[in-house]
Amino acid sequence: MAVSPEVVTRVLSDSGNPTLSTLINMAKALNVNVSELFEDFNADMLVRGYLEIGDQTHRINNFSDLQTIYNKLSARDGSGNL
Repeated sequence: MAVSPEVVTRVLSDSGNPTLSTLINMAKALNVNVSELFEDFNADMLVRGYLEIGDQTHRINNFSDLQTIYNKLSARDGSGNL
């Protein structure tokens, strides 16, 4: 997954706050889509914050917003890799 065992431990704990690249690496290692890592989530769950990608800042109000941004980035790349 290209991360240390300590990072995996933090991600799996309640105090985990993984980066998008860490989530992508985990999904690749598990051979699943990133969204499958959040299987218990639904589109209305509260996920709030800002996501900076390059020179763009995206406001996130719920899980659906996060999923939409991920889908747009995946489509732009064409390979599913960010």
